[in-house]
Amino acid sequence: MKNFIQNGKTLTATVAAAVVSGQFVQLGNAKLPAVATGDFAANAPGEYRLVGVFELPADAPSAGVVGDFAYWDAANGVVTSTAGANAKAGLYAAPKAVNDVTARVLLCSPSDLA
Repeated sequence: MKNFIQNGKTLTATVAAAVVSGQFVQLGNAKLPAVATGDFAANAPGEYRLVGVFELPADAPSAGVVGDFAYWDAANGVVTSTAGANAKAGLYAAPKAVNDVTARVLLCSPSDLA
């Protein structure tokens, strides 16, 4: 196929703040869920993984089961079960019990999260 560019599992993007490897970010106006593949300076191009299961920081009070939506609480930098004004980050890929401070999240494309 002449117009194929890449498989799309990883994209190069520039974000306004410095990030560290494994950090969750939201790319663009669509708030595309992604995880940094390395440490990148603010306003410098970096590689961000768009698919896969990642262990992310989570708010202790929330709980979820496999397949529940996981939301990103940008103000606190954690995954939560609370929708509210939080953007969808993906789906819980493992049970998340109350008091767990991490959650395993399957990142999904925006169309999967609609």
